[in-house]
Amino acid sequence: MKQSIRAAVLAAPRRFNLVDRPAPVAAPGEAVVRVSSTAVCHTDLSIFTGEHPGIKYPVILGHESTGIVESVGDGVTGMKNGQHVIINPIISCGHCDSCLRGAQQLCRNAGLFGREVEGSMCEFVRLPVRYLHTLPDDMSLADATLIETLATVRHAQDRLGVKAGESVVVLGQGTTGLLHTRLAVIAGANPVIAISRTKWKLDMATRMGAHHVLDISAEKAVDEVLRLTGGSGADIVIDTAGGAATLMASIEMLRPGGRLSPYAVSHECCTQFTTFPLYYKEISIIGSRALNPTDMAPAIDLVAGGQIDVAGFVSATYPLDRAADAFDEYERNPGKVLRIVIDSTAS
Repeated sequence: MKQSIRAAVLAAPRRFNLVDRPAPVAAPGEAVVRVSSTAVCHTDLSIFTGEHPGIKYPVILGHESTGIVESVGDGVTGMKNGQHVIINPIISCGHCDSCLRGAQQLCRNAGLFGREVEGSMCEFVRLPVRYLHTLPDDMSLADATLIETLATVRHAQDRLGVKAGESVVVLGQGTTGLLHTRLAVIAGANPVIAISRTKWKLDMATRMGAHHVLDISAEKAVDEVLRLTGGSGADIVIDTAGGAATLMASIEMLRPGGRLSPYAVSHECCTQFTTFPLYYKEISIIGSRALNPTDMAPAIDLVAGGQIDVAGFVSATYPLDRAADAFDEYERNPGKVLRIVIDSTAS
């Protein structure tokens, strides 16, 4: 292994510096991973632009990451050099009340790999092996970056308790919306209604098995959802778009007793919101945060077993030394991008 490694450091909003750093060495219980691929998501973009609250610069971004184990520290069992892995980016303390009851995603002292903890936009990273999950050797490491996102989607749908025969509306058909659509189909939901204003994303939603695709805004889709559900309204609405308008439309689409997942992370205030619909329709709003470690293995199995095809989600690939170009493209063309991948092995 080299004595020094390259890292793309975000020194300030919109300013990357490519720097040399000492190569990491695995301590007991840890592994060093040669980073292969890092997917860029909306959280990364908001940090890049300076819109994400509470960020301390400089920061090394990257949390949807795959790679190959380079070395392991003393006492490590069940993992060896050369294994392909994906990283669970939720760094938890292990001793707070949330961690002790198995809800590491709600850790009171948690940090996100690539935000509070230096991330994967570099050549090598060092992590405790509990954050590493083995991948099949024949799985594309670039495509496999989607598995972390899939695990968060699975976590949300597990909390929703999607059942066979239930009607599910998915607002937005970006990466998370498409994965929500596919996972609802796999669960046996019927109908699954995908809503987007982008034709090629609706085409992908059809590929994911959506029973109906609607090229219409969320606000204007209420009547159509009611029609497609026989006037009853949807059992479940999953909002991957976010914002005040989609929240209000989601509530209108739901049947009495329905369930809403406000999956998209939004800081927008909803001044029109009142609790009356929650009372009158007895609606359940069910939040979800990131993923639990137990969500990762089933997500890997869904992709490895062919139930979810993640090929075609990567819109473009950039080498590490062109990280700034990757983020510029994402910021300029968000409607044309599902995922951009940073390849740490390319030059």
